[in-house]
Amino acid sequence: MAKRPAAPRKARPDPTDGLLIALAESVLADYFFDPDTEEEYKTRLSAAKLAGNESLVLNEETFELIDGDCDVRIEALKTWTAFRVSAAYNAFAMTVEGLWSFEHETLQQAKVVSRSGSKDEIEAVVDDLLDELEGPDLDDEEMEDLLGALEDEDEAPLIGDDPTEPPPATGTERSRIKAIARKLARSRDGELTIEDRTWLEQMPQTLPVITEGLIEAASTDGKQRDDKLVTSYMQMLSLQLEFVRYRLDRGWDWAERMLDDYQQTLIKLGEAKTLPQEDWFLMASALTEARVPVSEEMQTALATAGFTLQELEPTADMQGMLRGFLDELANMLTSPFEVVETLRRSSALMPATLRGFLATELALSSQPMLRDAVPLMLLDDDSAVRRDAARALEQAARPDTLSPDALRRIIAVRSWIPPADRPAVDSAVRKARVAGVQIGSWPEAPADIEYYATMIDGSGAQSVLTLSRGGKKGVFGGVLLRHGTGVMDAWIDVDLGRSKVNRLLKDAQMGGIFTRVDKSYVDATIQHAIATGIEHNAVPPEPLLQVAEVAGGSEWKDRRLDPKAEAERLFHELKLDEAPEGGIAALHEHGLRWMEEDPIIGSWFEDGPEISKLLAGLPRSDRKGMMQRVMAEILPPERAAWGERFLLMALWAQASTEAKYRDRTADLAVVAHALLEDDPLEVIPVMGLIAAQTVRAYLEGGW
Repeated sequence: MAKRPAAPRKARPDPTDGLLIALAESVLADYFFDPDTEEEYKTRLSAAKLAGNESLVLNEETFELIDGDCDVRIEALKTWTAFRVSAAYNAFAMTVEGLWSFEHETLQQAKVVSRSGSKDEIEAVVDDLLDELEGPDLDDEEMEDLLGALEDEDEAPLIGDDPTEPPPATGTERSRIKAIARKLARSRDGELTIEDRTWLEQMPQTLPVITEGLIEAASTDGKQRDDKLVTSYMQMLSLQLEFVRYRLDRGWDWAERMLDDYQQTLIKLGEAKTLPQEDWFLMASALTEARVPVSEEMQTALATAGFTLQELEPTADMQGMLRGFLDELANMLTSPFEVVETLRRSSALMPATLRGFLATELALSSQPMLRDAVPLMLLDDDSAVRRDAARALEQAARPDTLSPDALRRIIAVRSWIPPADRPAVDSAVRKARVAGVQIGSWPEAPADIEYYATMIDGSGAQSVLTLSRGGKKGVFGGVLLRHGTGVMDAWIDVDLGRSKVNRLLKDAQMGGIFTRVDKSYVDATIQHAIATGIEHNAVPPEPLLQVAEVAGGSEWKDRRLDPKAEAERLFHELKLDEAPEGGIAALHEHGLRWMEEDPIIGSWFEDGPEISKLLAGLPRSDRKGMMQRVMAEILPPERAAWGERFLLMALWAQASTEAKYRDRTADLAVVAHALLEDDPLEVIPVMGLIAAQTVRAYLEGGW
């Protein structure tokens, strides 16, 4: 099951008008780059309105182009977001008007009021002005590709010839990557827009382009370095690595090759020493951030390329150097969670043997904070490191070297790791208790703690937020679940002002459907995800423990829901077993009506290489045959997973504080019950919808 955001294709604008609007957007972005300019502008516009002026000339600038001067003017119109951008150069002239979004730095509802000059003249001036405004941007080939793409409505990598893997990035896509990076570098919040994020997810083939852009931005070659641009590319890189990793999880061979190619690029860069060490290290750390699997052989190769140490095996010299480094680390950081987070960023460069050695060094440290970090290493992705950490804790299992909080955390995470790793942990706990180590108390959650959760999207992802805003300092944290896989990410900030918490919640709700839910739902869902991860020999990330400590998760264990039993319980609780004749069918039909319109449900479909193989034998025009094959061969083996999905959604709806979602509980519960009770798929209308969406996803793109 996968998510690929899809939107109806819109009529393409005149390509030349599109270039002029893009130019106007760049002119405005350049002018308002300094936040102080916006405040100054508001003051000037207010004064102009008082004076009765219909417009205000904000800026006039002359650019020296090849054949003379180009004059560019910015005017503010009646409302404070309305602008006019005009330019004149020889036979070329343009006037563009639109509404400027200060938050997203985009020109909305834009229109070309007037233009003059031939198509070639306009293209040349736009190219030259973009170079002046933003530095090197579109070369001749890229400009030609951009115009060609705008004119060709059939150019869309997700639509057409059913490629088995993404095609190489086009010039248009390369240009858009540059534009996104520059826009992100100029934005005040440093966040990608939803549109740009969605586009990146649809374009995995841009990973090499982002990598090239980052290398170019970081390798100044005598030019002044733009740190914000480097940071923007780094953010895009981490995100695209994660998006490609999602495809890897779904079994696409091309995703594995793409990620291997990225790692080989890192090795070559590290060996050549052509990139600043800090930038190279961040590029390697992005693998960890995106949870990309890195083999021990690759870890060793990366470490060898990135560092100048003669040996990677622990030695006496290395031991001394490492202890000095760890002592410095303890002086800079404030919690064991920060220690482990700092070390985790470099885990792609540290083979398991080195991380295991590090656990022992931390456990034997004279610094209490470093010793308290070792229990968190029980959540390392590698089983060998988890067991090394347990043995190190057993060595330190004394009241003077193992704190009560550390013992409490050891006991808490014991149920978060696979059963095969638990005996070593049990041995450490027994030794600590015999030695007299006390078990620390769990922190008390704020009395006003709130919980929010999203719907589950097509990839199985669900976000849970926890926050407190009643005291002087607020709390804001989150957990990312991927149902069927486990807990993917967690984070929390415990030192925020109330207004900051409110803004973060508002931003989150603008980006997705977050509804307030009760704590029992959060407890059940997170524990279910922990147990699911253990089934796949995966452990949750260390910050989940920090979230548990703040948000009242002292009882979180590996408790998997029994979907069939839970669906039956809910069915009886809602008295659906007492429904009159035709009542269940009516609920199915009622649910189908809103599910057909819901954008999240619209992202639910089967996807992956095996699906493509099963459908590839049918003519692309045979939609009916494809639907029949999906219903007969593709969905039946996955009905338990779909039943669990609908059950979790029914529990989410029931837990919501909003009536509009609670009213959907029965619609979702009847589907879950039918799937888990083995009712024929043909009598479950929404499964026909999922089959149709599976066919559509296949036809729109095979990857």
